[in-house]
Amino acid sequence: MAQRKASATTLLQALEQLQSPAFAKKVERFFRRSYCPTDVFVGLRVPQCRDALKKYLATTSKTELLELLRDPRHEMRLTALIALTEVYERPSKAPLWQPVPSHDDVRLEIRRVLLAHAAFCNNWDLVDTCCHKILGHSLLHFEMTAVDAFLSRPDDITLLPDWYTALLTSSDLWETRMSIVALLGVRADNVALSYAICAYHLRRFHDAPALRCTLNGVAFESLDLIHKALGWVLRENGKEGKAQLETFLDEFAPKASKTTVRYATEHLPKAKVKRYVAMAT
Repeated sequence: MAQRKASATTLLQALEQLQSPAFAKKVERFFRRSYCPTDVFVGLRVPQCRDALKKYLATTSKTELLELLRDPRHEMRLTALIALTEVYERPSKAPLWQPVPSHDDVRLEIRRVLLAHAAFCNNWDLVDTCCHKILGHSLLHFEMTAVDAFLSRPDDITLLPDWYTALLTSSDLWETRMSIVALLGVRADNVALSYAICAYHLRRFHDAPALRCTLNGVAFESLDLIHKALGWVLRENGKEGKAQLETFLDEFAPKASKTTVRYATEHLPKAKVKRYVAMAT
């Protein structure tokens, strides 16, 4: 008779009991190994990670979560980032993290933790899970004085908060993507900021054609994940008004990659898509 597994008592134990080597092999084929040559996949589905959090987040300490965030296994880090996002949105979900004066103090601490552990947010799904909800919201909730100053002088990124400027100017591929994906949490309330940051990145890469991001400190040839992220954000910006998106593309499509423009124009008429793609580099 097969031995029955002991019931999990911690979040980590619950996740480890759900591991599937067969599914892990499928996951590995989904993620390009050139982006994550040392990542370890254990075969957890995202809904499984979320279900485990529903049961164990309230009894998981901050120390335990930080251990998950530093775990070499991809899905453990993913679960930690989902948890940080959920607690940022609803600090009461993590009562063990609450020896601080207010919910906003919890949010600021979560932002600090995420930025301090950016090296562990090292794949596109990890970035896309948390950055818009934590970093994007944080820009508008805590940093509006700096944001307004920047929008009055959008050529001077030093007017933005130091932590965001560091992401904007980083050569690291994942930190660069973090600075872009964060805008998905901005555009509905401040689309001007979203466009201004997209313009910064488009100029940055257009004006230095040889510029490449780095992975683990080594120049990485492909900018595909940056081009796609910019196009994604621009497409979402267009939901706030297609005319404004078209005005932006009239100026910046010649500075953008064709990938960026194709993503940005998905909801535009075919004739306009063709024209803007032809303008792109």
